Amino acid sequence: MILEEKINRTPEEWMEWLKQGEIVPYFQPILSIENKSVFGYESLARIVFPDGTVRTIGDFFLMSHSDFGLEKEFLRFQRSIDHKLREKALTLLARDTNQNSKLFINISPAIMMSYIDGDNVKNELPSTIRKVKELGISPERIVIEVTEDYIHKNLEALKPLIDLYKDFGFLIAIDDLGSKSSNLDRIGIFRPDIIKVDMQMLRKSLVERSYKEILYTLSRLGESLGISLLFEGVETVDELHQAMSFGSRYLQGFLFDKAMENPPEKTKYTDQLNRLVDSFYSIKIEEIKQKVNWEIRFEALIQRIGDEIQFHEDGTLVSYSEIFRVDANIFRFFVTDLHGNQASPNYIKKKNSEIVIQRHTRNNNWSWRPYFLNHLYESYRQGNSWVISQPYHDIMENLLLRTFSKTFKDKFILFIDVLYEE
Repeated sequence: MILEEKINRTPEEWMEWLKQGEIVPYFQPILSIENKSVFGYESLARIVFPDGTVRTIGDFFLMSHSDFGLEKEFLRFQRSIDHKLREKALTLLARDTNQNSKLFINISPAIMMSYIDGDNVKNELPSTIRKVKELGISPERIVIEVTEDYIHKNLEALKPLIDLYKDFGFLIAIDDLGSKSSNLDRIGIFRPDIIKVDMQMLRKSLVERSYKEILYTLSRLGESLGISLLFEGVETVDELHQAMSFGSRYLQGFLFDKAMENPPEKTKYTDQLNRLVDSFYSIKIEEIKQKVNWEIRFEALIQRIGDEIQFHEDGTLVSYSEIFRVDANIFRFFVTDLHGNQASPNYIKKKNSEIVIQRHTRNNNWSWRPYFLNHLYESYRQGNSWVISQPYHDIMENLLLRTFSKTFKDKFILFIDVLYEE
């Protein structure tokens, strides 16, 4: 049984306590949705005592070595433990029969900086590179996880070392994006191959739409930059489905397995993944059908607007009340010219069916809104048809909306905001 070790210790107490057992790596599997098999495993630190008790020692590596006035001594001790763990993990990787498996190794920015400030003065390669060369392991099988850690220097200072790993063929991952002080700078500076998304952000996305949208944005960013997403801490089927919705290529968590003494076989979880992926797509297909049916129904309704609508020369509408009669879910509409300048007021229907005309909105410009440019793109591509936005949250009104838009007379664009439920 592996016990969590959460006791606060001073550096001296840690150094004494860790001498009482054997420090070893344990391995938690990382699964590939693409291949439905083990992609690799993360090396995690454990201490095994003579009585067989196993404890985690993650907090040991998270301790700030400068808090107790023992910066150099304690950092050297941390580094020595870290190097021993990495050597043992790499030795086991060299014996793994799955020659395509990846080993994820955590390296903190503080330890990286100690190499930059010290070891490389001797023109020595980092110990991980030297050990990989010694064991004859392909560098492409090693994923360097840059952990969440604070350093006093700018993160740019780590870039030469990250580039060195890349030049040798190692892969780079950013760990725990969305946790603590993680920020987008790490993506821009390190240009990682993999982003590990923090489990707390995934769980919050199940109940809070703002986190869901952040993860959708991260998914699109990863796709645009060629970065794969790895969702860690997956413990339930709902969390797995949510991760897959956000484009998770890789998965890690207790839903599949805890960290174990030896790396798992490649196909150990294939049957389980097949069932989970099938259930995910069954649910998603139904969601897509419902979404398409809603769009078709509403397009048919507002087609009447296209047949009957009339504009004044300045872009205002001859009869705005007719549009609200089409469907009770029409919340707001307005007209712009082709440059995004609002020609009409906002016409809004409140919950009590009162129609409010916001004349102060005339001459507002909406060309900055991504959906406006998307409307122009779709209009040129598809011709004179309605364009439909993705769902979005109107902050001022606290409503979930979708927007239908259409160009009229090659002069005006009508935007209709419709209440929407996911």
